[in-house]
Amino acid sequence: MNKNKTLSLLVSPLLLTLSFSVKANNTEDYGINITPFTGYRYDVYKWSIPQGNSAKDVKASELTWKNHIWESGIKIETQKEDKTINFLGQARYGIILNNSKNQDSDWDEIGEYSRTISKTKGNSIDISGAIGYSQLFSKSLLTYYIGMDYTKYNLKDYGLYSKISREPGTDNIEHDYLGQRYPNSKLVTKYSFDNYTPWIGVSLNYQISDNLSIVPFIKAYGFYLHGEADWVLRDDLKHDPSFIDKATGYGASIDTEVLYKYSDSLDFRANLGVKGLKMLKGNKKAFAVDGETEKTKLKDLTFISSSFSAGIKYKF
Repeated sequence: MNKNKTLSLLVSPLLLTLSFSVKANNTEDYGINITPFTGYRYDVYKWSIPQGNSAKDVKASELTWKNHIWESGIKIETQKEDKTINFLGQARYGIILNNSKNQDSDWDEIGEYSRTISKTKGNSIDISGAIGYSQLFSKSLLTYYIGMDYTKYNLKDYGLYSKISREPGTDNIEHDYLGQRYPNSKLVTKYSFDNYTPWIGVSLNYQISDNLSIVPFIKAYGFYLHGEADWVLRDDLKHDPSFIDKATGYGASIDTEVLYKYSDSLDFRANLGVKGLKMLKGNKKAFAVDGETEKTKLKDLTFISSSFSAGIKYKF
């Protein structure tokens, strides 16, 4: 599918939310809530390939990105009432902080023979849209959702510090390759991925007191991931891309939102969330400079994200 067309389809629910909410502001039954927020996120993205061409084979190589992210965003939703249809849209932009890193490890029949560390820079973009239906459950408001998320990740790794270096198939430590091999100013790899995640979810708005409420939100995901890499230092591989990853899988998340009512039109808001995705099947296609291609099954691919954010919820 054309990427521009796909992105347009993903942005459409957010635009629909804006359009519907503006109209709803002129009625008695609906309103619009706008929540700008900022916060911190920690993402761990990992994939590995097997020594053979079966995902059941032992691990040959594994890459792990541990990204510390400062992000800001906005959430727009229609006011939830009993027996109403609601719309939810959210957009976030994150900057990867300087303490983020990538680890590249390789194994042979003896064990791990290579481990290198690089500094990671880049950014992330997240867009989400959903439609829901609300109804009262005891004294709480229960809302069922169906939605779609899109994530764009851009990663650049700089420098190369070798922590383990052994000649493959032997016990010989390659002392000359331990320590700094490339300075932190040297670009060594580029990797980006697009992740499409349809989901279903449910939230429960529980009123603790007149001014305090808590809103747990649980989601179940399916996902399709498309990643492209440029291994800058590899002379045997083509560039942009050197290889392409494709994977499908499943996942879940839970967010807990706490709202403190300051006035009828203003809440202070804090949110704590955890999200995990795991591959069911995937493959990697590498492109050599001589025109040959090699397709390998991915052994594993996971994405785990934890986040905390705070903001202000405006009610119109």
